[in-house]
Amino acid sequence: MSKVGIKSRDMGRLAEYREYLRRHPRLTYLFAELTDRCNLACLHCGSSCGGGEGRLLDTKLLLRTLGEVAEDFEPRTVMICLTGGEPLLHPDFFEIAKRIHDFGFPWGITTNGTLIDLPVAERMAALGLESVTLSLDGLEGTHDALRRVKGSFRKVLKAVECLHAAGISVQITSVIHSGNYHELEPLFDLMCEMRVESWRVINIEPIGRALAHPELLLSDERMLGLLDFIREKRYDAGTPMDVCFGCSHYLSYEYERELRDNYFICGSGLYVASILCNGDIYSCLDIERRPELIQGNIARDRFSDVWRDGFREFRSDRTMLCGKCRNCAEREFCAGDSTHTWDFDNNQPRFCIASVKRNMRKENSQ
Repeated sequence: MSKVGIKSRDMGRLAEYREYLRRHPRLTYLFAELTDRCNLACLHCGSSCGGGEGRLLDTKLLLRTLGEVAEDFEPRTVMICLTGGEPLLHPDFFEIAKRIHDFGFPWGITTNGTLIDLPVAERMAALGLESVTLSLDGLEGTHDALRRVKGSFRKVLKAVECLHAAGISVQITSVIHSGNYHELEPLFDLMCEMRVESWRVINIEPIGRALAHPELLLSDERMLGLLDFIREKRYDAGTPMDVCFGCSHYLSYEYERELRDNYFICGSGLYVASILCNGDIYSCLDIERRPELIQGNIARDRFSDVWRDGFREFRSDRTMLCGKCRNCAEREFCAGDSTHTWDFDNNQPRFCIASVKRNMRKENSQ
């Protein structure tokens, strides 16, 4: 069987599984947005977090909800992911982490890394931290410019040292945009030098603050160049770490299963849910915050009831709302791509790899 034939068969099976999950969702990742406070002000922030007082997720409400989740689900099968804003800005961060560990959940953290020193890393390790994802979006000048805080690059490098010293493996996520695309090779060399276990490379998304900075978005040519770069590094026997594209997009027959371990499926509402810093129950945290997509609130609702009976918008076929998607030959596999880049006002995806490839073919034929 040809490679395309194998991929078509496998993606067909995954499409069938997606239909099963729409009827029988399986909670696997529960994100807790501890705060929308952040000590950085990144130009590409999907949720437009920033400084000031901000909001804090109520500790008692969160812990009560996590206790209910531990009762209603098997804790060892649900990964709790602490995020923000910057989650370490929550004054009860370590109390929350301890209770998560006591409940028996595996847990991880997504952080900008600027607040991690050795004592912080050691405390997290003692509480069973299983994964940490740090952000590094270019070499020093480029990273600091995107993050809009001088010195943030150096703090990330220090955080990696401290986490390794505490015995914690590190994944680095790099958002590639028009201003750091030319730094891909030196960034790869830096990741090797830092001995990170995983480098997750993603394109800047047309969401959040990035919508106000379209000049940062990758051209079609550079988007495909990014995918080719990841595939080259991923299959180079000399690469000392896992290099992968994020989970964020369907990549077509050409790239699917070659840039990450799994085929694409958007898990929003199927196996991914979130609790926002105001207690609202939501799907993926990267999805545009819209009132009609809020599923409930932990102050009044039991999470498992909402998970069972809610999330209908995420468990239906939204490709039927979009003419281009409806008539696409790969609709069954793509399913409208990621929910976080879906344009809910116009019912169409803001990102589409099929469109990228069509545009490139058109340019090359001219």
